[in-house]
Amino acid sequence: MDRRRRAVRVLVYASWLGVLGLALRIGGTAFDTNPEHLVGLLGLAYLAAWGPYFVFSPHGPAGTLGRFALCTGALGLALGAMEVPAMLRLVDYRVVFTAPTPPWQRAGNGPDPDLIYVRRPHQKTRFRYDGAELYGLRGAKPWRRYNCELVTDAHGFRNPTDAARADVVVIGDSFIEGLHVEADALVTSQLAEMLGRSVVNLGRTGYGPQQEANVLRRYGVALKPSACVWAFYEGNDLQDLHEFDANRKNLRYILDERRSDGVYGRSFVRNGLGFAIRNWLRPDATRPAAAYTGLFTDRDGREVPMVFGTGIQHGAGGPEFPRGTSPELERIRAILADARALCREHGVDLVVAFVPAKFRVYRDLCRFAPDSPCTAWPSDDLPDDVGRVVAGLGPDVGFVDLTPPFRAAAEAGGLVYLPDDTHWSEEGHRLAAEALAPVLESRLDRPREGRVASAPPRR
Repeated sequence: MDRRRRAVRVLVYASWLGVLGLALRIGGTAFDTNPEHLVGLLGLAYLAAWGPYFVFSPHGPAGTLGRFALCTGALGLALGAMEVPAMLRLVDYRVVFTAPTPPWQRAGNGPDPDLIYVRRPHQKTRFRYDGAELYGLRGAKPWRRYNCELVTDAHGFRNPTDAARADVVVIGDSFIEGLHVEADALVTSQLAEMLGRSVVNLGRTGYGPQQEANVLRRYGVALKPSACVWAFYEGNDLQDLHEFDANRKNLRYILDERRSDGVYGRSFVRNGLGFAIRNWLRPDATRPAAAYTGLFTDRDGREVPMVFGTGIQHGAGGPEFPRGTSPELERIRAILADARALCREHGVDLVVAFVPAKFRVYRDLCRFAPDSPCTAWPSDDLPDDVGRVVAGLGPDVGFVDLTPPFRAAAEAGGLVYLPDDTHWSEEGHRLAAEALAPVLESRLDRPREGRVASAPPRR
C-alpha cells in the first residue's frame, strides 16, 4: 500500500509539474519581450508548484508551512545576493546577459533632449562583441572577437584629450566613432597624421542625420574649425530619420533617468528573465549562415568568408528602392542645407562624404551559393543621387564618394570592411582618410575670411 501511495504521489507530482511547465511555456510565449510580464506568471507558478506538497505532505500544517517559508526565504536570499552587485554598481547584468537595451539606458550613456543619448565624459572602458553581420545567422563563425578601448573627452566623444580648438571636425555615426578598431587606426587619427592638423572625432554610434546636425550646432562650430566632414552612411541614415522622430515622441520617457540609471535596469531578475525570453520562450528566427556568406579572394589568395547578414539597407523603416526620389532623401537635403548655412556663418567649409554599404563594395567580388538570396538583394544609384543633392547646395560644399576607392581596393583583394561586420577594418579607415585628405588640404589652405563673405541669413 505504501509503495502504491508513493507511486501515486510521484505520478501526481510529475504530472502537475509537467502541466505547470507547459503552462509556463504557453503563457510565456503569449507575452511580448518585456520581462516584467513574466514576473507575475513565475510567482503564480512557484506557488502552484507547492500545491501537491501541501496536499500530500505528512508533516502537518505547521511543518508544511515551515518548510515552505524556509524554501521561499532561501530563494529570496539567493536572489538578493545576486542583486547586491547591481545595487552597488559592481555588475550591470544588462552586459552580462547581453540584453538589447536602448542606447540611453546602456552603461556609460545617458539621455539627452536633443541627441536622445550621449556618452558620459572622461570614461575609459572596453567594448567586446562579435560582428553584427552574424546576428540571426546560425552556424556562422566569427572572424575575430572585437575588443577595443573607448576613451571619451569632456563631451563624451572618442578623443584622447579635450580640445578647445580644431582645424577639422568629423561628424558621423558608428563608422566615425569606430569601435571596431583601436583609436590610433581611426579615420580621424589618420587624417590628423596625414594633414599635420588637429582633427576632432564627433562621431557617435547610433546617431542619425538630425542628431549629427545637433552635434554640429552644439559642439562642432564651438571648436572653430576650418572644415567639417559630414559622413553619410547609406546603410541606415535614411531610416534613422524615422527612428529619431519616434524617439522624440517618447522623449519624456527617455529623459526619465530613473529608468536608465536605476537598480532595476541593471538587476539580475529583469535581465535574467529577458535572457530566458530571448533564448527559450520566444527565440528570434535564424537563417542559415551559408546562404548569406560569399567567398572573397583577398590579395594573398586566401578565400575569406564574407558575411552579409544585411544588404545595402539595414533594418526596417527606410524608403523602398530606388531611394533617389524618396521623401527621406529630400529631408537629408534640407538638413544639409541648414548645416551648410551654419558652416558658412562660422567660416567653416563643409565636405560631405558618402559611405557605401559593404554589400555595394563586395557584392560582385564574392562567390555565392546558387540558392543564396544575396544575389537578388536590390541596389540603386544612391551615391550619385546624394552627390546631386550636395551639388545643389552650392559649389562651396565638397563631396567625396568613397565608393570608387573602396571598390578599387576590394578589387585588388583588400579587406576594407570587416568580413563579419558592417563596419570598416583598419584598412578601410586608412583608405577613407587617404580619400578625404587631398580635399581637406585644398580647403584648409584657403583664407578663412573668404568662407564667410557670402553667408546667407539664418532662418
